Amino acid sequence: MQLRRTASLIATMYEMTADDSLAPIYEDDETDEPYAASAAEPVVQVSSYIAIIRIIAVLGMGLCVSFGLFIMLVGVKGVIVGIPIILLSIPCYYGMQFAERLAAREEKAAGDA
Repeated sequence: MQLRRTASLIATMYEMTADDSLAPIYEDDETDEPYAASAAEPVVQVSSYIAIIRIIAVLGMGLCVSFGLFIMLVGVKGVIVGIPIILLSIPCYYGMQFAERLAAREEKAAGDA
């Protein structure tokens, strides 16, 4: 019984994909004419070093803030230790800004060439 139901479902799906009348038609709201999707813009490739710097900076910011808040749960001594740990996320932020400047410089150099 289950095998017949599965075979029937597969046959129905095959008929639906073979029938072109079921394909969706996209129309512009203003003109009622079908249109094709525009081509996507090419994705700008950045150096793997810049990607690694970005990943490390984001991980560093997240871990510093979360670990600092976790240490603050201990008490007064935890707050004294936790605040500098949270402040360690600031150099990570500037590291990410540095990576963004490198990426922009690389993009500009590729555009000029």
